[in-house]
Amino acid sequence: MAPPQLDNVGHSRPKVMESCPQRKALPVFEALRTPAVALTTLALALTLATPSSAKTLTSSGDPVTNTAGQTFKVLAHRGGASQWPENSLEAYTGAAEAGYDGIETDILFTADDKAVMSHYDKLPSRCTQAGTRIHTMTLAQVQLVRCEDHSGNMTVPIPTFTDLVGVLKAHPEVWLTLDIKAYSGQSAAGKRAYATWATKLVLQNGLLNRTRLLSFNFDKALPAIRKVAPKAYVLAYDHNGFDYDRVRLADKLGATAYGTEAKYTSVNLAQFVRARGLELVPWSVSTSQGQAMAIYYGPKTFWFMTDSPAAMATRLTSGAAKLNWAASDNVTVLAKPVTVSKGTYQAKRNHYPKVLGNAVPSSKLAALQTVNLAVTVTKGPSKNYLYTAARSSASASTKKRALPKGTATIYVSVPVGDAGKLRIRTSKKTKLTVKVIGYTNQVFTEAPPVDTTGS
Repeated sequence: MAPPQLDNVGHSRPKVMESCPQRKALPVFEALRTPAVALTTLALALTLATPSSAKTLTSSGDPVTNTAGQTFKVLAHRGGASQWPENSLEAYTGAAEAGYDGIETDILFTADDKAVMSHYDKLPSRCTQAGTRIHTMTLAQVQLVRCEDHSGNMTVPIPTFTDLVGVLKAHPEVWLTLDIKAYSGQSAAGKRAYATWATKLVLQNGLLNRTRLLSFNFDKALPAIRKVAPKAYVLAYDHNGFDYDRVRLADKLGATAYGTEAKYTSVNLAQFVRARGLELVPWSVSTSQGQAMAIYYGPKTFWFMTDSPAAMATRLTSGAAKLNWAASDNVTVLAKPVTVSKGTYQAKRNHYPKVLGNAVPSSKLAALQTVNLAVTVTKGPSKNYLYTAARSSASASTKKRALPKGTATIYVSVPVGDAGKLRIRTSKKTKLTVKVIGYTNQVFTEAPPVDTTGS
């Protein structure tokens, strides 16, 4: 059976436009009585950590695993937005009582510093007071808001963090993935404050040992989180393409895992993230190949985050989900080589030819392994060398290749780095023409079960 069609998780990335005033210490949070906001879009992303107790089990009562030893869990995105109104008390309760392994939800703060559960700071059109921003409202004002239920009636209020805590304390085996949101125009200080407050709430309510904190503003949030909870699980998410320095920053600030959109997740990125000791967690996985790659390079405990947790749980427990994958190379040969660099290379001076979106379609970045080059030397000197690597990669990753004397062509394969570029230099002054003749992607096929009988 093919995996379900997956879609964007829908996280927003705030812009820094104005300052945010300092706020007072966290107050005691009041509870709402009834459930919150609705949405029906299917979403799947991947988050991870080791659950305290397995709830997604096979018919024999064992955890769902694959031949690589990974364990698979179900995470109800926004509480399970296709089954209940999103980010609502009804959704949290329903997901916990249904036996899903975890709940993913979003946290924001009101003008009087109350924690409420909403993906959107700006109330969407399906809510009363649409267009009003939660960070400008008091809790009393937010409590008057009603959003559509699945029948289209404006009946669903926005819950507080206290409401969520009540559900989690009643179900101590359920894990929490908490996305610490920000709002458009929020200052760096404001983002740090939100991260601090959210982490303190998790800690004060005894949830830290079963919570994954998530941030799309990790450069601001991570230092604040680490001051409160040095050992908390933190997932650093990015919106943009592969950037070595962003991965390095996530590692330096103490992230547990890193991810960007699946369409930007090359083999080079996957390997670099894992080499830094981080777990790889791509998001917005929209193809079966993307899902396969996420599993193949994924962590020991792998969470499927979905708006339809019932369907995902059924697929996992029935054995219908494809969980075992093998990787192989698929080489695409261009009908006509594309020249990406031509001219005189000065000795030991780097050049950065762009190949992605030029010779290689941007749509092929996912699972891209290497770009295949024909490098022509014209009247080259003797004892000359070519050095190639992905742009912004560590010098240790550079590959050295002897260049022929005179006029000749050699062939090399190079991974793509920042901004879709390569890094090329020569040891001596050399006239070079660099052409892309093709590229190699990893492709994933279902792997057969491992024979444990010894036959």
